[in-house]
Amino acid sequence: MKKTVIAAGMMLFASTVLAQEKSFVYVSNGDSGTVTAYELQKAQRQLKPIGEYPSGLKSMPMVVSQDNKTLYVSVRSKPYHVSAWHIQPDGSLQHFADTPLPEAMAYVALDKSGKFLLSSSYGGDLFSINRIAADGKVESAPVQVVHTGKRAHSIQTDPSNQFLYVPLLGADQLLQYRFDSHSGTVTANTPAFVNIQRESATGPRHFTFAPQRDEKGELNLYLLTEMAGNISRLTLSKDGTLTEHEATPSLDPAIAANMQRGEARPLTGDDDLPKSAKPRLWQADIHITPNGRFLYSTERTSSHITAFHVSPNDGRLTLINSTPTEAQPRGFAIDNSGRYLIESGQKSTQISLYSIDQTTGKLTLIERVPTGKGANWVTIVE
Repeated sequence: MKKTVIAAGMMLFASTVLAQEKSFVYVSNGDSGTVTAYELQKAQRQLKPIGEYPSGLKSMPMVVSQDNKTLYVSVRSKPYHVSAWHIQPDGSLQHFADTPLPEAMAYVALDKSGKFLLSSSYGGDLFSINRIAADGKVESAPVQVVHTGKRAHSIQTDPSNQFLYVPLLGADQLLQYRFDSHSGTVTANTPAFVNIQRESATGPRHFTFAPQRDEKGELNLYLLTEMAGNISRLTLSKDGTLTEHEATPSLDPAIAANMQRGEARPLTGDDDLPKSAKPRLWQADIHITPNGRFLYSTERTSSHITAFHVSPNDGRLTLINSTPTEAQPRGFAIDNSGRYLIESGQKSTQISLYSIDQTTGKLTLIERVPTGKGANWVTIVE
């Protein structure tokens, strides 16, 4: 009888904790100049709209503070700035600060201490590091601005927070730096970059680290090449330098066969390239599940999201399948449980909620929910 009472109490406690835990989803809409907010109700397997918040034309990349209390939104229209929003207990947003940035930033991230905002500029060929004050506001004077070369596209530190990496889409390089987490400054590592040049004009864009080392003890980094249609696997050495290994095609071969190598987009717009014999490859985003078993990437021209199995032995990727998704898919996110994926499309006014099969890694569409115009970035707060 006593065991039954204890078990019942534990179940009640667990259900109470689950009821109190909430997951919020934020989508930036560049054309609407808004951020839309949702609650991801996992028990009901649905996205519940919370509200839409004016944030500025070309509101695009976002990142959330480590304590899940602040959302940072990069606004890529003049005056270029990052907008800071308090996340309320019900998931609604309250704006509290704007901080100027040196350029239109294509990517924003935080270092692993959460004390510095990292932002990279595709048009400005640079990245900036700004300190974050105790109240969550980004300080206006950059700690450091680094001029990189052609088309800096994303920026992240490694899990140890000792090293920092920036892909150059226009130079086919991945820059590698030593990062001082106390001052927030970087110095070039030796060598200062890795060439990503299996072919000309590969266009290294976004990347993600595996959440844990493989069975060989290696930590893998996966780099999406925008124009080549591949995912390059690199391994991280103790000194912070990277070694490139194989490149895995990132679309189902049947789809890729009807496409040709992409071309770097001009700064004047995404759709003003000359006509081509076949549709051009144009990859966008990449993420891995928290358990490291499955990896996903998006391709904008064909509007597909592709799933891969990650080998626990050496981190190599094996294609699972490519799934049609929202038109011109730009950004997506995976929840902490690794069971749900939310994807946005720049030419769609809806976002898709998928379930991730825990055995096969395949995606199943659960529902599509309205959002703003030009949806391009998805951030989950849990």
